[in-house]
Amino acid sequence: MLEGRHAMIGACALLLVQVITLWTSRGNPAAALLSDAVQLLLGLLCVLASIRAFRHSTGAWRYCWLWLTVTFGIWTGAQVLGIYIDKTGSQFLDPLDDLLFFVSGIPFGMLLFLDPDEESDRFDLLHLLDFFQICGFWICVYLYFLRQFPGHAETGWGPFGWSTSLVFNGVVALSFVCRAVVTDSTEGRKFFGFLVAYLFLSGLADSYFSMAANQVEPGSWFDLVWSGLLLFPLFMAATWKETQISDGGRKRRPRTLVNQMFPLVYPFFSLLLIAQMAEAKRILDSLIGCAIFLAVCVRVLIIHGRLIRAQDRLQFEATHDGLTGLANRRAVLEHLEKELDRHLRTGEPVGLIMADADHFKKINDVYGHGVGDEVLRELARRMKCVLRRYDTAGRYGGEELLVVLPNCDAQNTEAGAERLRASVAQQPVLTSAGMVPVTMSMGFIATTGM
Repeated sequence: MLEGRHAMIGACALLLVQVITLWTSRGNPAAALLSDAVQLLLGLLCVLASIRAFRHSTGAWRYCWLWLTVTFGIWTGAQVLGIYIDKTGSQFLDPLDDLLFFVSGIPFGMLLFLDPDEESDRFDLLHLLDFFQICGFWICVYLYFLRQFPGHAETGWGPFGWSTSLVFNGVVALSFVCRAVVTDSTEGRKFFGFLVAYLFLSGLADSYFSMAANQVEPGSWFDLVWSGLLLFPLFMAATWKETQISDGGRKRRPRTLVNQMFPLVYPFFSLLLIAQMAEAKRILDSLIGCAIFLAVCVRVLIIHGRLIRAQDRLQFEATHDGLTGLANRRAVLEHLEKELDRHLRTGEPVGLIMADADHFKKINDVYGHGVGDEVLRELARRMKCVLRRYDTAGRYGGEELLVVLPNCDAQNTEAGAERLRASVAQQPVLTSAGMVPVTMSMGFIATTGM
């Protein structure tokens, strides 16, 4: 694999060759072709350096470098097509070449949705919706400039004209500034800082190139600008070294709300562009706007569904014992209190059973605490099979289990205790250490009807 220092040495050598070529053979078609070849090799170095950084990264950083690898892969393909056009004179392929260069910016936009400080290395299905949003924004920018400035930009300020890359890169760069601000890690701020510089300067360069009055020709000094811009991501990838910080040493900031605002950036600017060009083709623009709005709604619904499931899981963990799955001490006592209150209101009896595994300490001493946990889980399972749907069993402490039986007098409570005892004693418990015989002692009490 290409080492970082080798990539930088190679890039400097290529840049020197390009400077000498453009200085000594200005205006020569062969010099222009050689200059394009140098840029192609620089793009390949960016791809290789990004792969190297991907291999040296963990967690969400791997996805960041994966998207950058895709970006420069597309850019390199566009550069190959450009060289082919210059070599063969196939000018009809120029729109496709320009489109590929513009498409190469889409993977850049995906980096906004990745939070390296929080996310794991698992792919989130929400990223598919995020990719749809960045593609929608890209389409809106492309259609806007296709209608407003079908050729070279004629309007702008000074030597710079309005172009697709200027708007697209500007929005993405501004978003990366916000991402860098809320990023905790030093490598994160460095990563997004380099990308902000690259995207902003690339947008300005394309803006200058697109201005018809500048008359920039292939093989001119402006090729050095494109080559110099490639040094930003190349240097970043070549010198990349992820800092491993423990959870205890990493400062956490409550920025969940801020992170959820990033997916709204591209839809906002997309709808802004649609509003500017809606008079031209209302049906097409309406369809694009509806698709973007629908993607936002789907994302909100998915996040809301995950939030509900998380709340349910937290509620279950707060009221249930983690080992047995029965209600924990606080929950079963709260349920007992409610049943006693209901008894006072309605007069319905309530039964209470206290169950204790016999000689459980001996099981732990002989077989180990792991086997003891297996026994408790099986006892809880057998009890749940015997109890009614509206009965409540909870772990009172250790091997002691408490069962609340609504609407049960003393006779029914005694019968319930006998069923529980028989379900446990009928056969030994199968554990990783073999069959372990277990019995339980029961005590019960019940209120009387009123």
